[in-house]
Amino acid sequence: MQVSANKPIVKLDDIIETLKITHPEKTGKWSLLLPEYGNAYIWAEYPKPPEKADELYAPFRVLFHPYTGEVVAEHYWGETLWSLVYEVHATLLMGKFGGVNIGKFTFNIICFFGLFLCISTLTGLYLWMPRWNKIKSALTIKRHTSIERFCFDLHKTVGFYSTVILLILAFTGFSFAYADYIKPVIRYFSSVRIEHLKDPELKSSIINTSPISISTALSIADDIFPTAKLRGLFTPNGKDGVYEIDKMQAGEANHRWARSKVWIDQYSGKVLAIQDPMQFTAGETFLNVMWPLHSGEALGFIGRLLWCVAGFAPLMLYVTGIIRWLQKRVIQKLINF
Repeated sequence: MQVSANKPIVKLDDIIETLKITHPEKTGKWSLLLPEYGNAYIWAEYPKPPEKADELYAPFRVLFHPYTGEVVAEHYWGETLWSLVYEVHATLLMGKFGGVNIGKFTFNIICFFGLFLCISTLTGLYLWMPRWNKIKSALTIKRHTSIERFCFDLHKTVGFYSTVILLILAFTGFSFAYADYIKPVIRYFSSVRIEHLKDPELKSSIINTSPISISTALSIADDIFPTAKLRGLFTPNGKDGVYEIDKMQAGEANHRWARSKVWIDQYSGKVLAIQDPMQFTAGETFLNVMWPLHSGEALGFIGRLLWCVAGFAPLMLYVTGIIRWLQKRVIQKLINF
């Protein structure tokens, strides 16, 4: 199914009403993510279902047809192939089967391995460095040669051409768990607010009236960011919760999780806070692009495609590296013999 730019999607108020009818026990905050590339549905997500409290991350997700509002599918995170791949990538499934604390510990360990990948990549680049008269040979794979030479050439060329992307993947992956250690270094060059990129703790004024509709909240956000594209929203979490409207301005690196945000009182419609990524300092912008750089979406479809291909680089490097090591061991044994 393809999303038509000329066809209006179903009203988001109707989506929320359907969720209230089909899942009345889930009275907390819902998030709605609108269709985007590779995502032709409206995704509704209940972030912390009580029945999954023993898992690190297992939101309940409902997929809606964008034009009819029909429920297409329902599942918990980790029950589909793609979300299971994410689980393996982030916590080796420890967040799903090992509990919250073990999941967090495993996540931190995996993120820390980003430093090892940085060191491995940089040392590999140092070992690759050829003399000027051998640059061409170092950048190509020699044709019609032995399997030993082919493995060597494949190792050095894949390593060189994937260096930049691997360093980006490694550093951004490390930053997800250890941003607090990176911020002091960034602050040496540019200011960074302590609570930057964290949702502010805001509350609505509880008055004897009905909450405003989602359509009204969206209209208020449009006055703040009139040319920005609506990407998603969060409904109020309880009686004193607030609306969070997420929009994407032209030039933003984050496409899926846009950073142009407006928080609105659910009763009075008063704007309580605004986040404008175009006003970020250099340091805040640096932290803001960690996720889109890690996923490749900062460079659009081409970036995502390059990142996907680069995902195979470590496998090729480790396999060819082991083969080269074994070859050298055989040669050394022959010499010693």
